[in-house]
Amino acid sequence: MDIVYIRDLRIDVLIGIYDWERSIKQEIRIDLEMGWDNRKPAASDNIIDTLNYKEAAQRIKKLAIDSEFQLVETLAERIADMLLYDMHIPWIKLTLGKPYAVKDSSEVGVSIERYRKAKVYLNIGSNINKEKNIQSGMMQLQKDYPEIRFSNIYETEAFGFDGESFYNLAAALETELSVNDFEQYLKSIESQHFRERNSEKFSSRTLDIDLLLYDDLILQPERDLPRKEILKYPFVLFPLAEIAPNVMHPELNKTIADIARESTLDASELKLITLSRST
Repeated sequence: MDIVYIRDLRIDVLIGIYDWERSIKQEIRIDLEMGWDNRKPAASDNIIDTLNYKEAAQRIKKLAIDSEFQLVETLAERIADMLLYDMHIPWIKLTLGKPYAVKDSSEVGVSIERYRKAKVYLNIGSNINKEKNIQSGMMQLQKDYPEIRFSNIYETEAFGFDGESFYNLAAALETELSVNDFEQYLKSIESQHFRERNSEKFSSRTLDIDLLLYDDLILQPERDLPRKEILKYPFVLFPLAEIAPNVMHPELNKTIADIARESTLDASELKLITLSRST
């Protein structure tokens, strides 16, 4: 990830634990690094695609001036949350210092590094030992992401080749991993289930976990995100609509529920399945 930075941002704020600190403003100094993919603005040469560091600085100043926190730790966390979730910056490293707060030192403070959790949506499928592999894959995901949500499980005929029917479902979770690292994580789960990488596109699978959406990222055409299969296959679209009806498709600017409602795909191709053992 590329970095956009601000150095030595100085702001007079009310901060501190002592009585005298509650009556006067003191200067704080902020160094900030913000993760951003600069390839898009570099290609477009359009300011709209950049990380707006002027807006970031203005927001930081307003938050700091309006606050009256006792601890620099608290102010640093509030600034981080604002940048991550209000400005949708995926990663920040923030150093916040108070000059001369300790005798014989030029500055003391804190340095924090924070990631924004991304909302991601998956499709999980199997047609080889499908009940066992689906359950095992779900258990591994739930172990790593306890707050994960799953759709119902559906059985559909194999598409594009003659083979056993598939079990498919959708899943939703939040992760601090980058899109690259998260895809590697999914591949590691597939590999644990003996997924063969050199097989044809339409073929049997022990376990297939596809990343459908990662926040509102659009990485087409170099990478299939948002995944085109959302619009092509009922076993992808309808389970996703079950758990993410109000999520916006980043390219179509429609909710998944609206896409499913307007789709000509046949939902009757999906047969609801109940696994014999609890997941």
